[in-house]
This record gives sequence, C-alpha cells and structure tokens, in this order.
Amino acid sequence: MASRRARIVLADQQHLFRQSLAHHLRSAGHVVVGEADSLESLDRCMIDAEPEIIIMDRYLPGGDVFEYVHMLNTLQPQTAILLLTAYEHEALELQSQAFLAGASGCLSKELEAATYLHAVQRLQEGQLLFPAEVLRRAARPPAISGPVASLSELTSRELEILQLIAEGLGNREIAARLDITYNTAMKHVSNILAKLKVSNRMEAGLLFLRHTAEGTAPGIARQQRLR
Repeated sequence: MASRRARIVLADQQHLFRQSLAHHLRSAGHVVVGEADSLESLDRCMIDAEPEIIIMDRYLPGGDVFEYVHMLNTLQPQTAILLLTAYEHEALELQSQAFLAGASGCLSKELEAATYLHAVQRLQEGQLLFPAEVLRRAARPPAISGPVASLSELTSRELEILQLIAEGLGNREIAARLDITYNTAMKHVSNILAKLKVSNRMEAGLLFLRHTAEGTAPGIARQQRLR
C-alpha cells in the first residue's frame, strides 16, 4: 500500500545529502516543509513547518541532539523523529539511546533511498523502527522508574492491541491483523492511551513489556507465556 503524503523536515548539515534525500521524498509524493543545518535553524524551521516527521542528523551542530529529541518528544509527541548516523555500526550502537530519548528510529546514511521511503511509511503508521530486543531492554529496570500503571482497566481486545503496539505494529497493521477497520484500531489505541494515562504508544508498549517481564500482565500476556 502506497503511503499517504507526509509533511517532513530535513535537518542535516550536509547540503548534498539533504538535497538528495529531499528529491527522493518529493518524488514519492511527500512534502519537504523545511530544511535545517543546525539545531538553531531547526528551531526556526519548526515554528511554521508543523511537520509530521523530522529526519535529523544525530550530530547536528548546536547542542546535544538527544536532549533536543527528548524536548521535542515532550512538547510534540505526535511528531515522529528519525535519527541518522554516518555508519551502520554506529546506528546499531545508538538504538537504545535514541529510543529512550524519544526518537522513533535510528538509521545510517549508507542505505538506499527506498529504505528511507519505507521508513517514512512505517512512521506514518505509528510504528517504531527499533528491533524488539531494544524495546525489551528499555522495558527492564532502571529504564522505567516509579510506579507502573495497571493494565486491569483494559478490555481483552485492548490488551490484545496493546501487545501488538509493544511489538511495534502500526494502526494499519493492527487493523489487518485483527480484521478490524483502521478507524476502529485508532479508537482502541486512543482508549488505551487514556486508560493507561500515557502520552504516546511508545510509553504504552513499554508498560506492557514491563508487566510481561514481571509476570503481572493479565489475559493474553499470561496465555502467551503458557504456549
């Protein structure tokens, strides 16, 4: 399924890389609503751009990029952030740090254009681009501190959907997996976030993984462990 048009900001100090990626994104029907070469210029860009997705260099000059990502995730949790690094091995090493900062993924600049276009589509669907092991590690103490919200308020269907969220599935994939409509999947996800009192699906998925690791997840999670 072709992805719908996304509003994207590109933040990278390498002009040629930005130019090339912008060309591929526009060719795929997306809209590049802003470009930046530093955190300062990204700040200015964000005032009017209102992007759905930010693709930014992990080493963007002007400050600590991970702190900036955390700040953006707090202020604009609806905006997906994809971090880029120069090399594949570095992208792998930074997965956990990028995830905990609030990014939706971390890729290298060595990939083909089609990979970035596919990543954009997955981000539009609300997916996280991190391996399952990164999510599991982040769910273990001390990654999450303080009291853990209860899952007891969730219905069996909501608990089933929460497990799929924790596995990194987006709303469209959840709808297809459970044979429900996209709008129904979105409504369930919204209800889950409200009941768990979390601001985004990443936090909800972490709660599920934490409960599963502690053996306190009801219903479907308990059944999974008995299989």
